[in-house]
Amino acid sequence: MKPEELTWKDVVREALEKLGGIGHLKEINKQIKEHEKAKSRTWPATVRRTLQQYSIFYQKDPGSGIWLLRKEEPAMEFDPHKYPHPRHEDAQGMLLELGKIYGYETSVPPYDRKKKFLDRALEEIATLEQVPPFTYSDVVRIARAIDVMWFKGDPERWMPKFAFEVEHTTDITKGLTRLNDIYQTMMQVKPFVVLPEDKIKKFEIEISRGTFSKIKDVCQVRTYNSLIELYNRAVEHHSIKSGFLGE
Repeated sequence: MKPEELTWKDVVREALEKLGGIGHLKEINKQIKEHEKAKSRTWPATVRRTLQQYSIFYQKDPGSGIWLLRKEEPAMEFDPHKYPHPRHEDAQGMLLELGKIYGYETSVPPYDRKKKFLDRALEEIATLEQVPPFTYSDVVRIARAIDVMWFKGDPERWMPKFAFEVEHTTDITKGLTRLNDIYQTMMQVKPFVVLPEDKIKKFEIEISRGTFSKIKDVCQVRTYNSLIELYNRAVEHHSIKSGFLGE
């Protein structure tokens, strides 16, 4: 990959790998200072933000300045026969894994980070510690409450691409309101609602309300079954691709 194609996440990961997966911020900066991306005077601040924003980097002792590289676990297939009644966090976990497979950076709300999908905490699957400050604080606050977000970019320039609300047993209106609010500010965001098949009628009634006229024609609805099918196929394809290409 050409230097200009690398993200700061790639650069910092490479630096930590050279250090054996653990290193002080000063050691990490020493590895990076001659890199093509480290041209501006502010690059050390970008390295620090990168370490803080991606979940692949963590500190055992906050404030120590010593950072570790988290081992990335492969996505596992979701067996609908073993789990015939998917939970809210199962849908979130699949969406987070899909985002990672498709090359996006992903986030989940703070209050959901400890919930588990296939025995893994959502905070370990999400690639971002939290929704980054990509625009005005009021909009970021709304985005941080959305069930799953997919982003493209770097610590210096984030762009939200997809927003997913998972409606399991909660009021669909609240999720639609969040999607409506963020879409009106960031129209490049594609809003989705993911829900069980038996809640489609309720979604159709809610989306028809005048309140949601701005997103009625752009908000897509997907069922748990279609999510599970896409997720399992993506996991299988990703595994075959990785094996074939030796990644």
